[in-house]
Amino acid sequence: MKLPLSWLDEYVKIDDIAPEELAAKLTRAGLQVESIETVGRKPLDDHFVVVEVLEATPHPDSDHLRVCKVTDGKETLQVVCGAPNMRQGIKTAFSKIGAIIPNGGFKIKKGKLRGVESFGMCYSSAELDLPGGNHDGIMEFPPETPTGAFLRDVLPGDKPETVFDIEVTWNRPDALSIVGLAREFGAILGRKTKLPAVDFTECDANAEDEISVEVLDAEKCPRYTARVVPSVEDGKSPDFMAKRLELCGMRSLGLVVDVTNYVMLELGQPMHAFDYKTLEGRKIVVRDAKEGETMKTLDGVERKLDPSMLMICDASRPNAVAGIMGGEESEIAEGTKSVLLESALFDPVSTKSTATKLGIASESAYRYIRGVDKDLADFASRRAAHLLQKYGNAKIARGLVDADSRIRPLNPDVSLDFARARRLIGMPIADAEMVRMLESLGLSRTGGEEGRNATFSIPSWRWDLTLEADLVEEIARLYGLDNIPDTMPCAPSISPLSDAPFKAKNAIRSACLALGFTEAMHYSFLSRKELDDFGGGDAQARLEIPDPVSAEYSVMRDSLLPQMASSLGRNASRQAESAMLFEIGKVFSRNGGTPSESERLCLGFFGPVGREALRRRKAADEEEALLWMKGAVEKLVAALRAGRVEFAACDGGCAAAFAPGACATVKINGRAAGTIGALSAKMRHPYRLSSQMVLCEIDLKPLAAGAGSRGKFTPAPQFPPVRRDVALFAEAGVSNAAIESIVRKNGGKLLAGISLFDIFSPKDRPGGRSFAYSLEFRSPERTLTDDEVGQTFRRIVDALKATRGIEVRES
Repeated sequence: MKLPLSWLDEYVKIDDIAPEELAAKLTRAGLQVESIETVGRKPLDDHFVVVEVLEATPHPDSDHLRVCKVTDGKETLQVVCGAPNMRQGIKTAFSKIGAIIPNGGFKIKKGKLRGVESFGMCYSSAELDLPGGNHDGIMEFPPETPTGAFLRDVLPGDKPETVFDIEVTWNRPDALSIVGLAREFGAILGRKTKLPAVDFTECDANAEDEISVEVLDAEKCPRYTARVVPSVEDGKSPDFMAKRLELCGMRSLGLVVDVTNYVMLELGQPMHAFDYKTLEGRKIVVRDAKEGETMKTLDGVERKLDPSMLMICDASRPNAVAGIMGGEESEIAEGTKSVLLESALFDPVSTKSTATKLGIASESAYRYIRGVDKDLADFASRRAAHLLQKYGNAKIARGLVDADSRIRPLNPDVSLDFARARRLIGMPIADAEMVRMLESLGLSRTGGEEGRNATFSIPSWRWDLTLEADLVEEIARLYGLDNIPDTMPCAPSISPLSDAPFKAKNAIRSACLALGFTEAMHYSFLSRKELDDFGGGDAQARLEIPDPVSAEYSVMRDSLLPQMASSLGRNASRQAESAMLFEIGKVFSRNGGTPSESERLCLGFFGPVGREALRRRKAADEEEALLWMKGAVEKLVAALRAGRVEFAACDGGCAAAFAPGACATVKINGRAAGTIGALSAKMRHPYRLSSQMVLCEIDLKPLAAGAGSRGKFTPAPQFPPVRRDVALFAEAGVSNAAIESIVRKNGGKLLAGISLFDIFSPKDRPGGRSFAYSLEFRSPERTLTDDEVGQTFRRIVDALKATRGIEVRES
């Protein structure tokens, strides 16, 4: 909202306060002044005066400079000047030491020019930054110009105008006008405000005989007023009006249109003027558009209408989109002699819907969408009539056609408990002072119990005051938020809720960081295609966002994997050698029709992670990358004391995104908890990623179950271990987990540990793999003998031999 201060000063006195101070006061009261702009010639302070040249002698050391004596009527000063027109007897522009040159910003100081002291500067029009200024010579004023007069008072052209650019929040439509801001300043400064003149003389014609108004949708149009102007001289607007419209960002289009725009900016009431002669049947019908109906608006665009849009029509056709824009066929054009003035109240929701559908953004719609003063239509109409009669010799028909179906009271009364207000604000503000503040905003006290509470009627222009809390806020901002001291809350800071989930999540985060992963965060919504590419979850159970900002953010995620793959891929496409990321986040789904959410952990990496420097050049194969992620999961589960972790063949789910045979189900304590897999080449291709990318997603609940619990401590072993190695060949389909299960089952109590230390695929036996294990035997009670270990080891070997698909290598 643009606010020229000279216009504001007509309704509340502010010319005695510096613009910067006014801006600070308004900003502290809740309406931020984003910028202060000076329009017109730059302001000149008291340093700039008119002087008379008493002497002008040649400089002793220059052929073009002159040493001059000038006077402002109070003192005589010496100045060195090089202007060709400098001579004795002229009057010119001069500034003393300390002035800031308008064109350049330099400060005038005492100086020497070729050895002669100079105590100021004489100016050309260009140096004063005047419109059309030049450097041909110093300025010359007429002889009758008073010596010592301030330059700002004698220079030609408009005086500088200060304009505020104010950010008006959506809940303060009352501040979208000059008068509305005058009320605000009046309350802040404690000064009286006044309203513009609305008096005019009516002619013999009767408005009700000239026009009829029928409102068919009173919900969308609670009030419609029509005032007839049988005769008006449309032409150029007065200079002050055109200038003010320009300062507010609007063009002057002729007196009639300018008056409607002027009243809108002045009072906040959008208005529209119809060429009265173009209205068929001398009738206004406010109705919904008909199916397939069209109308060409003032911007020359043919608009296709639908029945949800409210229109202003005559007896046969639409003439305006209600509250948004007028029609081309009834516009004020050259030769218009008679006018119908519309001033109405339209529903904000309906106006917003229509403006969005038609793609029209107008100053009128901007105000109706936020809410126009519910009782302003008649006053604004009278203000427009006053201006048309004053500057356009308009004849105004007697009376006003007013179709009014507003529900009263326009705004319900609101009560205020004084003690509660003091407690909320934190300051001992007296009851009478609170009442005074609210009354300065236009509220009226209508009742209440003295010393305890008060009931206030809310003015028609304040849509936002509906609760006691709103009144408390108004009191606080007028009292001054800067005057309220900072106090620490005294409420108990110990929550009755358990902090175990928070601590568990912290432990998981710390464990991931310790393993070398970096935390990532993603939006909770993404595109349907991203989820479909991974093939996980039930597509029918996904939560769709009703009105997404774009198709890229239209579905609530039911998996963390797509966004993790995308983030890793973007790092790879920007030449990152490797990356390790993790995310703890929520996933969403529809469980039997009811939306539900759960938390998961996602791990992902690409590149030669886990390798020493000398081997980072060689690309990791699929198996190595998977095994590294498997080890990271095992370490994570162990660090969190979550229990036993196992890996089983993947039975679907996200297997579509992973390479064939490179996907597994993660089980914790025997229950499926997540998925691990290496991304397929097809999924890596968009990022031009040739190295492996491995992802893992695990439910957070089983991981967090043991976090924070104390581990079981066992005494250090007193007796040495005995180790035996066993090598075997396993056909395709025999997993490491199956082999370890056989070994543990037959190892008995003496088997203390099993470790896989070598694995390879023989070229002469495709499909199978060779495994080498180190078995550790130990007794907590004694040193084991070779016979005891040999018996147990033989039992293990025999069991392996007896298993189909396993061939033990004898040594």
